Amino acid sequence: MFKKVYSIHDTKAEAYIQPFFAQTDGLALRMFEDNVNNKDSQLNMHPEDFTLYRVGSWDDNKGLIESEVPPKHIGTATEYYKGE
Repeated sequence: MFKKVYSIHDTKAEAYIQPFFAQTDGLALRMFEDNVNNKDSQLNMHPEDFTLYRVGSWDDNKGLIESEVPPKHIGTATEYYKGE
């Protein structure tokens, strides 16, 4: 089964956060949005700093990760931030 690989870019850290896996962009975006609106999350405290990207795909039958170059922009935290 193939899953897609996602990572959140932190502009202040100038780095990508540890990747996570989801079956579709929509499911990854839902996880991102939930995290952005979690009051205890760094994404909630500083939404202007974070952007979600699809960075590759994972084939669990072959144990291979294929990079997506360039990473595909999925959404910014400010787009999904609901505020206080």
